[in-house]
Amino acid sequence: MWQDDLDNRLMDILENAKMINTELFPVVCPYCGERGGHFYLHRWKKEDPRGSMWVWCSACRQSAHSRYRLPQWWKNPEKIDPQKLTYYPNYLEENKSYIDEWVNEILFAPYGSIK
Repeated sequence: MWQDDLDNRLMDILENAKMINTELFPVVCPYCGERGGHFYLHRWKKEDPRGSMWVWCSACRQSAHSRYRLPQWWKNPEKIDPQKLTYYPNYLEENKSYIDEWVNEILFAPYGSIK
């Protein structure tokens, strides 16, 4: 069962990813200290800066979800089915390896190399 991130500590995962990041995902969770921290963003309409965000830890099952102003560099991966996205990150957890690879590619790839 997922636990809601009531004190917003998981948001550190997302905030740190927006800076010049040197740590590959998954990252260390601010709750449990395990390397189980992930994030996913989803843009619902092309070119719209608004979307949704999920941050979660596979180890301690803390999670957060909300509307979010997406950075321009974010692109939705083709393999994630938006019809399966819900408040809790069950579907995202099932696809965490793919999502982490996608996020790492976006964050660390040379400019414009995202497929």
